[in-house]
Order: sequence, then structure tokens, then C-alpha cells
Amino acid sequence: MAGVFTLLVLGTGWYLNQHWNKLLKQELQGYVTDLSDSLYSVKFKDLRLDVLSGSVTIEKASMIADSAVYQRLLSQQKAPTDVYTISVDRLELKYFKPWRYFIGKDLSAAFLTVTGPSIILEQNATIKDTSKPKTAYQNISSKMKSIFIGKLVLDSTNFKYIFIRKDSSRVIHQFHNLRVRINDFLIDSLALDDPTRFLYARNYEIGMKDYMSRTRDSLYWMNVRGIRYDAALRTLHIGRFELQPRYDKAAFQKKNGVQKDRFEVILNDISLHNLNPRLLLQEQQIWAQRVNIQGGKLDIYRDRTLPMPAGNKLGQYPHQLLAKLDVPLNIDTLTGSNINIQYTELSPLTGQTGYINFSHVHSRIHHITNIDSLVAKNRHMTADLDAVFMQSGKLTARFDFMLNDKAARFDVAGRLNNMNGKDLNVVTKPLGKIEIKSCDISEMTFNIKGDERKATGHVKLLYQHLKIAVLEQNKDHKGYKRKGLISLVANALVINSDNPLKGEKVRTADVNYPRDVQKSFFNLVWKTLYTGVKDIAGAGNL
Repeated sequence: MAGVFTLLVLGTGWYLNQHWNKLLKQELQGYVTDLSDSLYSVKFKDLRLDVLSGSVTIEKASMIADSAVYQRLLSQQKAPTDVYTISVDRLELKYFKPWRYFIGKDLSAAFLTVTGPSIILEQNATIKDTSKPKTAYQNISSKMKSIFIGKLVLDSTNFKYIFIRKDSSRVIHQFHNLRVRINDFLIDSLALDDPTRFLYARNYEIGMKDYMSRTRDSLYWMNVRGIRYDAALRTLHIGRFELQPRYDKAAFQKKNGVQKDRFEVILNDISLHNLNPRLLLQEQQIWAQRVNIQGGKLDIYRDRTLPMPAGNKLGQYPHQLLAKLDVPLNIDTLTGSNINIQYTELSPLTGQTGYINFSHVHSRIHHITNIDSLVAKNRHMTADLDAVFMQSGKLTARFDFMLNDKAARFDVAGRLNNMNGKDLNVVTKPLGKIEIKSCDISEMTFNIKGDERKATGHVKLLYQHLKIAVLEQNKDHKGYKRKGLISLVANALVINSDNPLKGEKVRTADVNYPRDVQKSFFNLVWKTLYTGVKDIAGAGNL
């Protein structure tokens, strides 16, 4: 009896396979032709339905628009603004329920895997379509009741997007080797109004393989890894961004021949929230509500033994560079967490390197934009940060940049607490031949105002037990020795050991510092602050 039943099932399956295979081939081609008003035609090399396993396999399929039909629709003002050209190597529909499809007109399957798809989308803003727009359900309702795919996967997808603006100019984007995941896709009479769905699905995830290229000046490799876009959340995730020099420090400087900052950048776990994909693809504008960076480092190296480059750095403040960007940009808030920043300099005085370091940097930057209409409403881009300065100092600072300001005005205010002054020896010894023997910094506050030509500042520094040693290098330039008499005179007659000194008021410094236009924005801020500190300590002539 069991054998007879098995034969019956297999025989029925064979018959339905033969019958429904032919029917499915005819219906697939007819559906596309009918639903597109004969605009599109579908071709494929082979289609196989296995009723018993519930699978459908289509080999070498394509969907192409008929240019003659498109011209007819254009003349009738019924042509769609979006035109697709699609080809795929293979489609596999698994756990397909043929009974529900052929009898109940419900297309339902657990998985659809598309291998090697190539998609070209041309979107034309010059076209006027006077026909009444239809929803996806209205388009299919004459042929079937619903379409449900549990998980749709597109592997190794090549996508070309062409946008024709109203002035007939074209914007073209090409993406290669995309990974697309679509979860719980449903078209029926209710899905469009379901608030838990985005374009009929619970979510779309689009990923890219790692991207690597050389910068235009050929000095760096740029690597972008772990790229993924979450359409429901409108969030772009980047696992890691790197900017790595192609040459070591000596070769980099030799190649340039003049002083030039050498950067090493690593940023981890970057997310752009509420990114506007339409503005990005169609207008090349970047609009995002929030950008988060969770960790990274910025290392900068400069060889001061080389000649200065020709020209100057006017027009290169952060807010000036923002205004010059070719890409319109609007980011409401950018936050960075646990980032380490280090600047290292090779001194022409000693032939040794010194550095300053900011660790565990946390920052929040507001109103990053170069869009004139937004700048007109708010001209201030602000940056708040806190960090550990040189291993021990607790630093907080606020930068206020005046956007679209001809003089490039800015304000900086900050506070440094509880720092061991000896931690500065890694910069004072190689760059200034001064060793700090002792200094307890309890507090430093500063307020600096400036523009692209100058800065003025008010500095207050509270400290105790300052003692220094004036150094000279050994003949081999590998070490230092103390200049005893000069150090003694400096500590006894020049340096103020404390602020305030016993019985005296707190000393402060008001600084007017003209900018060296061959130096950067941060150099001006540092020099203004450093001048105030030296004046308070009595070391202005050292």
C-alpha cells in the first residue's frame, strides 16, 4: 500500500511539474508584459519548477524596455519616470507554495536568491506622466492577490543609477559587488499602510565589499571597510575608515621636498543617521541628522628641518575649508568617542622629535554645513571636546567658528586641570632644550578670539613648584646635559616658581599674537596659548 501511495505522489508530482512548468513560463512573461502596458519584456534561458521540493529556478533572465513602446507612452504623457534594465545569472525561489499560487493566486516563498544581478535604473525628471499613479498592489491585483518573500538576497549586484535633472543634465553613479538583503517582503491590500514596513518590507540592508583607492596626490591609500546601509533606519554604517601613507616618514618627506604634514587616520564604527539617499544620489548633497564615530586615531608628523613650501595657508581654517567643499553638506551633530590625536615634529634645533598627545578625546560638533540658506539662519558651527592632555591633564574646550565670515572669525575657550608639568618634557626637551624638573599645574583657563590674520587671548595659569633645567646637546646629538649656571640663574632670577606667589595676586596674561600665514589654524591657537603661559611663568625670554 505504501509503495502505491509513493508512486501516486511521484506520478502526480511529475504531471504537475510538466503542466505547471509550461503554465508558469507563459504566465511570467505575460504578467510583465500586461502590467507594464507592453513596455517590458522578459526573457530567460530556462525555468524549472519542482513541485515536491517547492523550488523554482530561472537561468539567465533579463527584463528590457521596448524603446518603441516607450516613445508611444511619451507621446501620450504616460511614460514612467523610472526605466529599468535588469539581467540576472540565476534566480532560485525556495519553499515556494505552488498550490497557493496556481489555485489561490497567492505567491508565497521563504527565500529568493538572485545571483549576479545587473540593474540599470534611469530616472528622468523631465518626463511628465499624467496617468494616475498606482500602488504596487494595484498593479498586481488583476493577476494575483498577494506576493510574499520571507527573505530576498541579491549577491554580487552591479547597480548603475542615472538621474536626468530637469535641465537635462545627468548624474551617474555606479556600484559594484553590492550585497542586498530584504526581509519579510509583502505586497497585498494592507502592506503599504503598515507602519512597521518600509517600501513593503521590514527592512532593506545594502552592503558593499571593501573599497580601496589611492588619493589624487598618490601619497595615501584610502580604505573603507564594512559598508552597510539600513534603509528602514536610513542609516549608513562603515566598520572602518583608514587613510594610510604609501611611504614611511623619511620617504614621504623626500618625495615632497618641503614641509608637509603626514597623516595616519583610523576611524572605527562610523554611522550616519537619517541620511537622505535621494539628495545624495540625485543632487550630490550629504544631509544627515547625526554622525557617530566610535574610536580611532589621528597621527600627524611634520619635518621642520625641510624648507617651508611656497605660498601661504590663508583660506584654510576648518570653517573656510568647509565652505569650499564641492559637495553641499549638512550634518546636524557629529560625535566622536575615544579618539587619540598626536602631533609629532622633527626639530631643526636638535634633530630630535617631540610630540603632543590628546588621548580619550570625546567631541561633539554642531551645525556642520556649507549650505547658504542654513548658514543664514545660524552662522555658528561649534565644537565641544574633552580629552586627557599629555597623559595627565584633564582638558575641556569649546570652539566657535563663524560660518561664511570674510575674516574667518573664531572663538576658543577652555580649561585644563590637574596636570603634572613633567609630562611636557617629551616636547620641551627636543623642541626647546628645556627640561621641566617639577611643576604641579592645578588649573589653566583661556579665552582666545581670532581671525585669519591674528589672535588675542586671556590666559590664567595656576601652578606650584616650577623648576626647570636649561639643556645643551651632547656632541653626538643623542643626549642632553644640564647647563648648570644658566639653569640656576633661570630658576632663581627669571622663573616664577608659583602662581600666585606668596602674598601676591594671581598673574594672568593678555596676548596679541600675529599669525604666521604659512602656519595652520591650530598653530595660531597653540602659539597664542603658549605665549600667555610663558609670560605668566616668567619664561618669555627663554
